[in-house]
Amino acid sequence: MYVAGIIAEYNPFHHGHMHQIAQTRAAGASHVIAVMSGAAVQRGAFAIADKWARAQMAVSGGVDLVVCLPAPWSCARAQDFARGAVEILSALGCVDLLSFGSECGDADLLRRAASLVESRGVRQALKTELGQGRGFAAARECALASVDSRAARCLQTPNDTLAVEYLQAMEKIGVKWAVQAVARVGAGHDCITGEHIKSASELRKIILAGELQPNDIPFFEALSKEIAAGRIARKKEELDFAMLARMKATTLEAFADLPDLSEGVDRRLLQAARQAGSLEELLSCAKVKRYTYARLRRAVFHCFISINREIMQTRPEYIEILAFSARGQELLHHMKANQMPKLPFVHRKADVRKLSPCAQSAFALEERVENLQKLLFGA
Repeated sequence: MYVAGIIAEYNPFHHGHMHQIAQTRAAGASHVIAVMSGAAVQRGAFAIADKWARAQMAVSGGVDLVVCLPAPWSCARAQDFARGAVEILSALGCVDLLSFGSECGDADLLRRAASLVESRGVRQALKTELGQGRGFAAARECALASVDSRAARCLQTPNDTLAVEYLQAMEKIGVKWAVQAVARVGAGHDCITGEHIKSASELRKIILAGELQPNDIPFFEALSKEIAAGRIARKKEELDFAMLARMKATTLEAFADLPDLSEGVDRRLLQAARQAGSLEELLSCAKVKRYTYARLRRAVFHCFISINREIMQTRPEYIEILAFSARGQELLHHMKANQMPKLPFVHRKADVRKLSPCAQSAFALEERVENLQKLLFGA
């Protein structure tokens, strides 16, 4: 038994994901586990479809076991997203290989980048760059380039940036998995190209426009059923209005308690929220050089779903099972028989009552986010 772990959003599941799973199998994986974002995704938004449907498509596409990466880690900055997912994979106790998508496809280069960003020279250069007013991501890339320009290019692309965070999380948690960097195929992240292997961003736009075609996506019929049943998060305008309303009703104390905010940006958000007539106007008014729109949008989302600094600093305390194949069931039996999982499994409502009070609170948060997501569903 050689078990591979994949960290994903599957928002939605597409041909590029099928390619990664095939490459992971080709690397010798007998079983594939995916830690998949729940109702909320990393860019600070709700997933286009519910996690159960997305997980089932992943199993149909070759994943053996899908477990949930719950809020707050699923909608966090890259470092916390990676930390939460790696901790869940580590807690399963059976993973041998971490497989991830990569623009460069060079695992050794990514390891070098992950090692160097924690070196004394890069950390000193990072302080200098931050002192000049750069945002964290740009400052870290410049700092790394001062030591190794080739490794720094790993921080220019989204999949490689996440890969560096996965490798750092592995080091901090103390897991020694083999790693596989699967070169990305098809359209680039967030690119609209019309290629056969489309990006998740392009697919979401096609779905929301009602123009999805059978060749665009694996398991077209399964996703079409979700669309026909109105289980697609399409009410963006209503969501933006609700988020703006929530921001206008929020106190400065609550803003100050949002994760990943500092340097008075909480006050800028408060002032912008009081004056703005739309969410886009709020983000534009609050924008400063060191904070990207994505970071601000995530802060607004955190406010909307009530995630604070204290919650973000916690660790996953349960593992929610979303879907599994026959091989996945075999793997679950193997883990339980050998007492591998370090955290309790949740597969049914009755399992939640057996959790610790802290774990029950975390599960309730994920449920709340799921219920908010359902407000966006509609034909």
